[in-house]
Amino acid sequence: MNVLTPPAPIEKAAKLPEGRVPLLAFVGDAESESAVHECLAQLSFANAALIRGGIAKAIQHLTAERSPGLLIVDVSDVDMPVSQINALAEVCEPGVSVIAVGQRNDVGLYRDLLHAGVTDYIVKPLTSQALAKAVRLASGEAVAPISQKVGKLVSFIGTRGGVGTTTLAVNVAWFLANRQGRRVALVDLDLQNGDCGLALGIKSTHGLREALANPLRIDSVLIERAMARVGERLYVMSSEEPLFSEASFTSAALETLISVLRQQFHYVIVDVPRIRSTEYRCALDMSEIRVLIADQTLRSVRDIMRWRAAFEQGRSDQRDIVVINRSGEGGRHGATLREIGEPMKLDLRNVIPFDPKLFATVAADPAPIAVQRGKVPDAIAALCLEISGQSLRPRPWWRLGA
Repeated sequence: MNVLTPPAPIEKAAKLPEGRVPLLAFVGDAESESAVHECLAQLSFANAALIRGGIAKAIQHLTAERSPGLLIVDVSDVDMPVSQINALAEVCEPGVSVIAVGQRNDVGLYRDLLHAGVTDYIVKPLTSQALAKAVRLASGEAVAPISQKVGKLVSFIGTRGGVGTTTLAVNVAWFLANRQGRRVALVDLDLQNGDCGLALGIKSTHGLREALANPLRIDSVLIERAMARVGERLYVMSSEEPLFSEASFTSAALETLISVLRQQFHYVIVDVPRIRSTEYRCALDMSEIRVLIADQTLRSVRDIMRWRAAFEQGRSDQRDIVVINRSGEGGRHGATLREIGEPMKLDLRNVIPFDPKLFATVAADPAPIAVQRGKVPDAIAALCLEISGQSLRPRPWWRLGA
């Protein structure tokens, strides 16, 4: 993407760099372009960029690219600007302030847009003075709901060992990043025996341990160094500490880490080990969604009931999802879905079938199951749909074989 160097006009923008640019403007006419150039020259705004087009172009662009810190978007000639702003909020990363520009001088529209999350609404013709004032406001302490939005925290925990908790956490993270185009942070809290990195074919470092040991130093720079990148949108934080080393951390350190991650990612997926301590419970308490993984055994039936009773002590806005993994593995000796669900009046919608051939293939060559085709990837996709609440995006016909 070209960097604005007023007053030279920008006709076409190339791909955004890895980092988030401070300001990105989408305007639909030459007069507004000129006002944006003049405004940025007045404010000495560096590394800003401008693209010709309205809010539809902004939604299309930000679906695939990094979001800026401040977004100026043209809602002229849009029949339902509030709906479009809501659609824009869905694709924006956390921490984005939005200034809307339009032709309608309507108090009702202004209030609706503010309620939808924009910082300000400016009526055309756009002037550099009016825009500069709005930019200063958006850059100050007063923020709108869109810029208050933080990423969704989803924790995964198993009723017992060996039920596939890490496998599902990894695949959900991969699916959200690669099939729904979200920026996802996957955090493996088992500092000594975690397998998230192994499942994705990456080498674990000491990055997560160092971050948790130095909570006062946790910022975007430290997190970037501590993360391993898998593809375009999936980032992994894990450690592989010596088995007999002291790898403890405080609840405050974990809360700080998660809070910073939620400001940079659409989803923070946390694989929580079954260790009974306040530090690990902190991740469960902070989560909007807690995914409880079980299998078709009587022990899991008992433990589902115990975990659900413990979860009832949480916040009212938290949501719990029970997943039966490797359904059918026990054959006729396993508990049926009816025997598991009826005592708890639980509708078991998320059931991952057992496919030994698929799991053997993935075990030999570390790769997400969600890349494959079949009933297991379809069930994982359905789980992701319940977590995100979004429609699944069909794969382009030219990539069906990928």
